[in-house]
Amino acid sequence: MADKKNRLLLPGHSFGVYIGEEAFSFAKVSNLEAQIEYDAVVEGGNSLYPLFVRKARTKLDTLIMEKGVRVRSTERKFDTLAEGMHLRNLLIILYGSTREVEKVFSVEWGVIVRKQFSGLDAMKNELFVETLEIAHSGLVAATVPNK
Repeated sequence: MADKKNRLLLPGHSFGVYIGEEAFSFAKVSNLEAQIEYDAVVEGGNSLYPLFVRKARTKLDTLIMEKGVRVRSTERKFDTLAEGMHLRNLLIILYGSTREVEKVFSVEWGVIVRKQFSGLDAMKNELFVETLEIAHSGLVAATVPNK
C-alpha cells in the first residue's frame, strides 16, 4: 500500500529549464516561491477586525540555479548568461516518473543579478559549481491536467 502512495508523489529530481527557446541543464533550482507582504491596519479604534492592505514591493523574488562546471565544456551557451542580462519567458518543467510534464513554473521576465562560482580548495575533493541568481517578475505555478 505504501508503494502505491509513493507512486502518486511527484519526484523533484527530473526537470528541465528553458530560457526563451534555449534549453539549459541545471542540477539544482531553489527559491521556487512567490510571496506578497501585507500590513495590518486598525481602523477607527476597532482592533478586533484589522484590515489587511497589500504592501508595495520593496524587493524582487529570486530563483537560484546551480550546475557543475564541465571539463573543457562545449556548452558555450552558459558563458552567455552574465550578470545584468535580461531574460524573457523562463520555464521550469517538472516531469513525472514516466517523463510526462506534470507541473510548469513560469517567469515572464527576469534579470541575472549574480553569477557565482564555488571556492577553490586543494584540501577538499568537491565539484566546481556555477550559481546564477535571477531576480524576476513573479513565479506562476501550473499543474498540467490529466489527459
